[in-house]
Amino acid sequence: MNHRICIALLVLAALCGIAAAATDSVSDASSQISVTGITKSPETLMPGDQGFITVTITNSGDESASIDRVKLYTNDLTVVNDNAYDVVGDIGAGNSMEFSFMVEAGPAEGIFYPAFYIDFGSSGSLRSSIPVIVEDTTPQVSLLGVPETFTEGKTVDITVLVGNPREGKLSAITITPVTDGIKSDQTSYFVGNLEQDESAEVTFAITPEEEGDLSFEVSYRNGVNEHTTTVSTPMTFGTDKTSAVLVVNEVSVSSSGSTATVSGDVTNAGLEDAYSVMVTVGDPATPANPNPVAVLGALEPDDFSGFEVTYTMQGAGQVPVLVTYKDEDGNIYEEEFYVTGSSGTATTDGDGTSTAPDFAAGGPGGDRNPLGSMGSGFAQIPVIPIIFVLLIIGGGLIAWRTGHLAQARDTIRARLHKEK
Repeated sequence: MNHRICIALLVLAALCGIAAAATDSVSDASSQISVTGITKSPETLMPGDQGFITVTITNSGDESASIDRVKLYTNDLTVVNDNAYDVVGDIGAGNSMEFSFMVEAGPAEGIFYPAFYIDFGSSGSLRSSIPVIVEDTTPQVSLLGVPETFTEGKTVDITVLVGNPREGKLSAITITPVTDGIKSDQTSYFVGNLEQDESAEVTFAITPEEEGDLSFEVSYRNGVNEHTTTVSTPMTFGTDKTSAVLVVNEVSVSSSGSTATVSGDVTNAGLEDAYSVMVTVGDPATPANPNPVAVLGALEPDDFSGFEVTYTMQGAGQVPVLVTYKDEDGNIYEEEFYVTGSSGTATTDGDGTSTAPDFAAGGPGGDRNPLGSMGSGFAQIPVIPIIFVLLIIGGGLIAWRTGHLAQARDTIRARLHKEK
């Protein structure tokens, strides 16, 4: 009897040992699995974005481990491929495995913590929380160099500044002017990638043709998600405070036979150069030879040049003096002044405004006039009297060098001596 009891106890002890060994083996198999890497693409989501969470696990033990399934649990995000890893299998000793989940953010912003879960079946489980940020921060876009008012047909440089204040990279950034009624030197500009806190500047040469809103669209990607943002500024026409302003002064009118001549100075009182400056007269006066049009060339700010224009006109009255010029973009402007009075007296009445041309704009700017760049009141210099004086001086020097001056002096002295 005692012998049978001893045998039963020995068998029971052996069975308990086997069960304990199996339990230890299972426990060791599950404990040797750990999460060794987590990547998120993109790093932060915008509301409605889709992204990928990739988790890497490693078996650091000496034996393989069996995995029943792997899940990503969350109440704040949508797991698109929720059933992708319902059946996994074994992971060998020293090996690693990756599990990628596509998630979609809802409308809410914040930091959410989906749980990565590994089910080892009877061997237990492993759970790890993963922080996911959802924020609606968009790229910062601003416009630089915007004038107070625009001028029809005049080109202005507008710089678009794009900055990335988000946590993570933005890619495929493209800037496009999307305004009707403008001409641009670039239809779009590809910036590329911007890392966190980086910025980029792009300059567009914009020529407005009508009033409206000047708008630029910035398209970009956050991971695989495409987004756009737009920045606008009012585009209204007005007087350009820095443009050339041409003024006519020192005006006089003289008559000779059937023609009359109006003369004076044209001064650039503005802040920009005036190119291809020309002066003529308008109706009811008719330009006539020899000087129907005075071409002055280029005038820098504070520069001036003289002009003379001959004309004919039936009867008396005001004579419109027309001054046309171009800006650096080839746009043509006209200013009109009125001259009244007779020879030696005149008055001017400038309208003081630059009017958009009725003829085609956009031609090349005129070449700079070397005389104009030096102050160029050349038409007012008494050239003929100066030449006459120079001839007298030159003749006197020649007479002195050849002895004729001494002979004339001696002859005059002899005559004076005889008269005495």
